[in-house]
Amino acid sequence: MKNGPRLMHALIILVAASGLAGCASSPSARFYTLTPLSPQQAQPASPAASPVSVSIAPVEIPDYLDRSQIVTRDGQNELNLAEYERWAGSLSDNISAVLAENLGLLLGSDRVFVYPRLRPEKPDYFVSLRILRLDCTPGSRVLLKAQWTVAAGADGKEVATRISSVSEPLTDQGYPTMVAAVGRSLEKVSQDIAREIPARQPGPAVTAGEPAVPASP
Repeated sequence: MKNGPRLMHALIILVAASGLAGCASSPSARFYTLTPLSPQQAQPASPAASPVSVSIAPVEIPDYLDRSQIVTRDGQNELNLAEYERWAGSLSDNISAVLAENLGLLLGSDRVFVYPRLRPEKPDYFVSLRILRLDCTPGSRVLLKAQWTVAAGADGKEVATRISSVSEPLTDQGYPTMVAAVGRSLEKVSQDIAREIPARQPGPAVTAGEPAVPASP
């Protein structure tokens, strides 16, 4: 009976130590964000004498991607949620911001904004983007399929509506490699969009959807 309190005390210490050891060994979450084009990578698709202004609508993403955990695909119909590999904030907002930076570099313009705009001016063009698929298969590939529309700002006339489908191979199963591949996929979609935004030249207005005609020397 005398050893009872001592034994109970020893058990409490052992349980507490086991709990601390378990906490110490738990993996910590890692957070990722997409990176836009660098100025060295960007070559303006159609340099303009007067930079165009573009307003980008909030990017739409599927419900299954609208979460902090990075979602990967396992087979044809199964999805996995990574408990400790997470997006550093809203994936939709991250894609919108990166798209704006990419288009600004590709168009040679500092007047590309994500709606709501920081400036009250009426933009020359509106861009909307909807992610249809973002399939990340570790060790295999990233498949990005996106539908987008470019419309003239003055009257909202549609300039182009396209679906871009981009596949990027993965050299390993690491999440840093996967996130980088998502960024490269978004770069290619940004280039597709930039090619459909005509340059604005001084002089007579250019009809939406028609190529800009350089001013006469």
